[in-house]
Amino acid sequence: MDRFVQSIEKSIATENWYAAIAMALAIPDICGWLETPNAGSQKRYEAWFEKYLLPVYKSPFHGPDFTFLSGCDCYALRCALLHEGTDEVLRQRAREVVTRFAFSTTGSHRCMFESVLLLNVQAFCSELCVGTRQWIVDVAPNLAVQERIKELLQVRTEGFMVIPGVFVL
Repeated sequence: MDRFVQSIEKSIATENWYAAIAMALAIPDICGWLETPNAGSQKRYEAWFEKYLLPVYKSPFHGPDFTFLSGCDCYALRCALLHEGTDEVLRQRAREVVTRFAFSTTGSHRCMFESVLLLNVQAFCSELCVGTRQWIVDVAPNLAVQERIKELLQVRTEGFMVIPGVFVL
């Protein structure tokens, strides 16, 4: 999992904003599947988000139950961005409060204007990285999760060769 977090951090460092956002939005999906592979995608995404990020997106300043970003709304953003390339979530069934997201590389973060949520790319992606690192610690003793982690995509930088009937790394 750390390679995915590092990918997000490298994307932030090189200002590859779209890659950083896309990978950050995929993280709850990946972690959710690793932990509960038989649950539905939306259910596990929302559960992961609410466990690892919801406290960051609550604001006691705005009232005891005010939430800038829920698991449902983040899942709606994930669907809109990864499937449609948009930040508008009106067509997404999962959305609760937010109708559109606005990402910026400067200034404000977690600002709500009517039903539009302004997010700072670096802050948003970094928060997902922090949540993921905590998740890694939490699931370290879970052998089933550790076995599934071995199935994750790995980009190989060393060579490989194919011998008829054999694939050698």
